[in-house]
Amino acid sequence: MSSHENDTWFARQIEKMGPTLFRVAFAILRNRADCEDAAQNAVLKAYRNLSSLKERSYFKTWLIRILKNECFDMLRSRRPLMDVDTQGELSYEMAVPDLDLNRAFDRLSPEERLTIALYYYEGYDTREIAALTEVSEGTVRSRLSRGRSSLRAMLQEKEAAQ
Repeated sequence: MSSHENDTWFARQIEKMGPTLFRVAFAILRNRADCEDAAQNAVLKAYRNLSSLKERSYFKTWLIRILKNECFDMLRSRRPLMDVDTQGELSYEMAVPDLDLNRAFDRLSPEERLTIALYYYEGYDTREIAALTEVSEGTVRSRLSRGRSSLRAMLQEKEAAQ
């Protein structure tokens, strides 16, 4: 395949995956600007390393893994300050109208948020999430279970307080 055909194919794939890339990054980073930076960095890394991709059928998985690593690198280098604008963005960006659920989702660990976002928002199964996040399928199931339990407890706590 020519370089131009590769570039065209790559651009089409990125265009299709744009919303997914943002949702995955937002599940981890919770800040619009950081999500855009992470997605842009991941796309650039993928483009530079496209020749290392063995099979095009794995492109989506490969790119999400690059993005996940980029997001966690950003989290490690970030100062431990919370973005006060995140609450307002979340309900629009994640397309979840329940503000209480959004606030509870914010309180999960980045790993739990990523796992839940991939499972519920992106439709991946536990085997696929394990491959994307480079953990065992059992770990994925544990994160889903722990995340759901935490969300349920936080929402019940909020309901009881009202």
